Amino acid sequence: MFDILYIGPGLSIATIILIFVIGGIVIFAFGYIFWLKIKSKFKKKKKK
Repeated sequence: MFDILYIGPGLSIATIILIFVIGGIVIFAFGYIFWLKIKSKFKKKKKK
């Protein structure tokens, strides 16, 4: 019965890589939003 639940070493490595890729995308998205906010503040200061 428990043989069905075994996913093997290959799938677990792929799952770990997928978690890191999704985490990287999320971190990149937050960093990009943060960068746009900083960039817009510098543009407003230069115009004055």
